[in-house]
Amino acid sequence: MIGTLMDVSVGTAVLDTLLIGGASATVVVGAAVTSAVVALRRVRRSASVTAASLRMRMIRETGPRRDVVRLRLDLLQAVEGGRTAIGTADTRSGFPGEAPALFKRIQAEARVVDQHLRVLQDEDDRDRLRAALPALRQRVGELVELVRDLRAAVAAGLQAASDGAMSELRADVAREVAALRAGQDRLRDPSGLPTPPTWTKGAI
Repeated sequence: MIGTLMDVSVGTAVLDTLLIGGASATVVVGAAVTSAVVALRRVRRSASVTAASLRMRMIRETGPRRDVVRLRLDLLQAVEGGRTAIGTADTRSGFPGEAPALFKRIQAEARVVDQHLRVLQDEDDRDRLRAALPALRQRVGELVELVRDLRAAVAAGLQAASDGAMSELRADVAREVAALRAGQDRLRDPSGLPTPPTWTKGAI
C-alpha cells in the first residue's frame, strides 16, 4: 500500500513538473513573440519619424544639400518597402529561402551609405557636395534596384504558392459541392435510394 502511494506521489510530481515546464515554455515563447512584435513596431515607427523629418528638411534645404536629403529619403523608403515584402513572405510557411539573408546584407550596405549621406548632409562646402553626389546617387540607385528585384522575386514566389493553393482549394470545393448536391438530390427523391434486399425462408 505504501509503495502504491509512493508511486502515485511520484507520478503526480512528474506530472506537475511537466505541466509547469510546459507552461514555462509557453510563457517564454509568448514573451519572445511579443518582444519581436514590439521591436518591429518600434522599427516601423522610427522609420516613419525619420521619413517625416527628412521630408521637412527637404523643404528647408536647397541645392546639393537638398539632393543629399532626397537620396536619404529614397534609400529609406526602398529599405522599408523591402522590409514589408520580406516580412510578409516570412509569414507564409517559411518562404522565400535566402531572401531574408540577402535583404539583411542590403540593409547593412544601406546603413553604410546612409551614414555617409548624413555626414554630407551638414557639409558647408557645396563644391565638395557636388563632387560626392554622383557616386552616391549611383550607389543609392543600385541599392534601390536590388530591393526592387528582391521584392519582385518574393511577389512572384508568393503568386506561385497562391496559384498552387488555389488550384487545390478549387478542386476540394468542387468535390464538396458535388457531394452536397448529391445528398440534396437523394433527400428530395427518396425513391432513388437503393432498395434493401429482402430475404425469404426458402433462400435461407
